[in-house]
Amino acid sequence: MSFLYPLLLAGVAAIGVPILLHMIRRHTRKRVTFSSLMFVRTTAPRLRNRSRIENLSLLILRCLLLCLLAIAFARPLLSRQAPEKMTHQGRRIVLLVDTSASMRRAGLWNQAMAEVRSVLSDVEPIDRVCLMTFDQSTQTQIGFEQWATLDLPRRAAAVTDCLADLSPGWASTDLGGALTTAAEAIEDDEVGDGDQPGGIRQIVLIGDLQQGCRLDALHTYEWPDTTELVLRPVECAKATNAALEWVIHRRHPTGPDGNDAPSIRVTNAPEATAEQFQLRWVDEPAFSGTVDVYVPAGRSAVVKVPKPSDPSTTNRLVLTGDDHDFDNTLYIAPRLQQQINILYIGSDEPNDPRDMLYYVRQAFKASGGPNARVSFRQGGQTLSASEATEAHLIIAADVTDMESLAALGRHVESGETVLLAMKSAQAMTALSALTGIANINCEEADAGRYAMLGQIEFAHPLLAVFSDPRFGDFTKVHFWKHRRVDLAAVPGARVLARYDSDDPAWFEVPKGRGTVLVLTSGWHPTDSDLALSSKFVPLLYSVLEYGGALTGTQAQYFVGDPVPISRPTALPSENVRIRKPDGSAVVLERGAETFTQTDMPGIYGIESLGGIRQFAVNVPVSESRTDPMEIEELEKLGLSLKPPSPVVTGQLAKAAIHRGMAETEGKQKLWRWVLVAALVALLLETWLAGWLTRPASESRGEPT
Repeated sequence: MSFLYPLLLAGVAAIGVPILLHMIRRHTRKRVTFSSLMFVRTTAPRLRNRSRIENLSLLILRCLLLCLLAIAFARPLLSRQAPEKMTHQGRRIVLLVDTSASMRRAGLWNQAMAEVRSVLSDVEPIDRVCLMTFDQSTQTQIGFEQWATLDLPRRAAAVTDCLADLSPGWASTDLGGALTTAAEAIEDDEVGDGDQPGGIRQIVLIGDLQQGCRLDALHTYEWPDTTELVLRPVECAKATNAALEWVIHRRHPTGPDGNDAPSIRVTNAPEATAEQFQLRWVDEPAFSGTVDVYVPAGRSAVVKVPKPSDPSTTNRLVLTGDDHDFDNTLYIAPRLQQQINILYIGSDEPNDPRDMLYYVRQAFKASGGPNARVSFRQGGQTLSASEATEAHLIIAADVTDMESLAALGRHVESGETVLLAMKSAQAMTALSALTGIANINCEEADAGRYAMLGQIEFAHPLLAVFSDPRFGDFTKVHFWKHRRVDLAAVPGARVLARYDSDDPAWFEVPKGRGTVLVLTSGWHPTDSDLALSSKFVPLLYSVLEYGGALTGTQAQYFVGDPVPISRPTALPSENVRIRKPDGSAVVLERGAETFTQTDMPGIYGIESLGGIRQFAVNVPVSESRTDPMEIEELEKLGLSLKPPSPVVTGQLAKAAIHRGMAETEGKQKLWRWVLVAALVALLLETWLAGWLTRPASESRGEPT
């Protein structure tokens, strides 16, 4: 039997009190009753001392009562294992090693390896160890189960050999996610290990603990009270680290064109000792294009760097003057001049401001976006298959040729998007041909007053660009004329916007792998003032992007970022591959629309039948914030931090043993039965004391 609070057993010493009382009681001599005492002189009673114990049974009951109370308060339990075995219960240790980009600084990785070896030297055979590495994500290198299957002499060597094959990468640091993953791994191992369910829980964090690490995952995670975090920080002797950041202009989010000088932000560390730095293009002569930058410690500066002589081949900007070069190279991809072919089919006059074609041409000419070429074909002329294939977007206004309508229907079925603008109710014929649905009811709406958009589906990808309240106000757009279309006979139709009269304004109809986008009103002045509003140009570009005409690839990403790969559906996915900076190629699987292997900085190329498009991947800016973080930030999030000392390890062992005993005692609850026994002893003691101390007259009767 064991006790949860053995110190309370000292209360057993209280049994000496009744023993002493029973031994030192003083009694008067036996009184003799006389009939009259008036002539007898009064004297003080003569007392006598007794050193022998009287009423032994009563004394035993009282001592038993005190012993039972002391045992009950000490919380007894029946241990399933010997206490010696409990004191040697194994620990569960997660070695959490940082492999982010900031660990590429000189000397840090060797320090981390030394810390790992130091921790392994204190591991006992009964302990269970898990090795994890983390940067933007967390990877388990050696799990608890794998550790248990290894031979004892090979366990430490297996961990060091595994780390010897690894090195810091280029990704950012998600410390919060790594800590939560490690804590959950310990809990999962306890659940799965029936032989050793308890024990000490330790997470040994080995890394530089820099300010740029993310702790978001800890904000919504309740840290286990029984899991201790031991910090083994590694430090760099040199403190000067300057970071590079490409500041992209809002007007050109895809990067600078051939005439723009890129804007570069240089940020210096707060504890830096150097303030003078230089910027230059790689492969450019040292005397041309070198820019001197003065940045005080803890400050930043934005400078314009002259463009290289050949932007197509020179794309690396290097900073010199600081102590660490892991983040001193910035890759800049030139802005793509993407060629977009737009085919407009109708009966418009190209230069007539009363027709829709005029505003389409003006929108793409003045937007400063991709290089768009708007071609025009009369609605009565037959559309060839090559014209439809070459067009990234087809706008159908007045299509009367049935062969052209059939070609457009096949074009939609192949996976493309056609924008149908209904200038009149006669456009019902084109709508039926494109969707393959006959007998669609369409009529002119009442033109008694203008209509406005009442309901807009901002959640749809086509209109997501307007979801921000600053850009989603369509109250200034008026529709003088529109067509009322009955969508009850159009299965699969999705309304994107409705007029205030509840008539569909914009809707889409899927057909095959493609989509028909329908506007029930034109944008020319006769029908509406949509073309004159600020919503018209973003709407056209949104249609292009929704149809896959715009690649959506920006010029700069960071290591670990997913890159969307949008392309015309006509290009088979197996012909698209990504050329990485090291020269290796990754072929995209069929249907893949995102490239996720951005694991190194450099210039990536998207190679397809449509040509080669480039984008830059740089080291995350957060990794350049190399100053040590405040440890108090972890404590504020509820983490229990302990220094790596033998004293603390012993305390943790005792605490773990106490937790296990408390769980066992809580299940057994023997103290309740001890209290029941104490209550029985108390009742017996009360009855026996009353029986032994009753007056003699009660037993013999009163004398007469």
